[in-house]
Amino acid sequence: MAQVSRRYLNDKTKQRIFFLFVSAIVSCNSKESATSFLEDLFTPTERIMLSKRFSIAFMLLNNYNYRTISDVLKVSLATIGNVSLWLKNKGVGLKNIISKIKKNEEMKKVWEEIVDAVEELIASAPGKNWEQSKKELYKNRIERQKVF
Repeated sequence: MAQVSRRYLNDKTKQRIFFLFVSAIVSCNSKESATSFLEDLFTPTERIMLSKRFSIAFMLLNNYNYRTISDVLKVSLATIGNVSLWLKNKGVGLKNIISKIKKNEEMKKVWEEIVDAVEELIASAPGKNWEQSKKELYKNRIERQKVF
C-alpha cells in the first residue's frame, strides 16, 4: 500500500490539492492525454495497484466470484473483500463510472449486431457470390473485433 507522510496537512490544504488533482484529470480530453498524464504521475506499481482495484470493482459489479477475480487479477481474497466492502458502504462514484462503461460496452454490442445483420443481408443478396461474400463477412467481423 502507498505510504503517506506522517506530517498532517490541514483540511483546507488537503481539499484544495485534491480538487486540483481532480481538475487535472477532468482536463484530459482524450484517452491519450489521460494515459500520458497518469503515466507521468504514477509509478508503475501505483498504476498496477489502482488498475487492479478498479478491475476488482468492475468484476464484482459484473457478478464474478471472488475466486475467479483472484485467479484472473492475481490479488488476495482479502483485497477483494476490502473493495467489496467499499462498494457496499460507499463507492457511489466508482459505481457510476463502471455503469457508464457497461452502457458503452452494451451500445457497442448493439451496434455490432446491427452491422452484422446489415452485412448479412448484403452478403446474401441475389446475384452475389455467396461463398466469397461469407468469407468477406467473416473477415470484416474479425477485423471489427480487433478494433473493439
